[in-house]
Amino acid sequence: MLQLKNVKKNYQDFQLDCSLEVKAGTVTGLIGANGAGKSTTFKAILDLISIDGGEVTIFGKGHRQLTCRDKEDIGVVMADTGFSGFLTITGIVRILNNMYHDFNKKEFLERCSECKLPQDKQLKDFSTGMRARLNLIVALSHNARLLILDEPTAGLDVI
Repeated sequence: MLQLKNVKKNYQDFQLDCSLEVKAGTVTGLIGANGAGKSTTFKAILDLISIDGGEVTIFGKGHRQLTCRDKEDIGVVMADTGFSGFLTITGIVRILNNMYHDFNKKEFLERCSECKLPQDKQLKDFSTGMRARLNLIVALSHNARLLILDEPTAGLDVI
């Protein structure tokens, strides 16, 4: 499902050299100290940064050969959603409905309701925990085959 072979990324004060394989039906966690390269690895997988060497394969294809439809099969939680703070959940529904063939609007709204996320409040007025819950709900809302979650519980209360 996901394979990294000798993926390298060099920054002035940091070098990533990573190999790993995630098979379908498994859960894999990257654990390490701050600055160890976990987020850099996720960004390399998602082609958000250019890598300096190695290969990333997702669903049997090189990560740069993924089609838009292939990318719809990946659910992502990163530090920032990329959604404007002026959007509401109602606006996000319209965006997700146009982005994903398999977006499940009913389930998305039910999960938002269960998490007490108001539909008419702007995201900029959401608490950190509310934004974290929304990020998870978005990642799970379109039947993704692969989830890439970078600190998905950051900002969530223990309860």
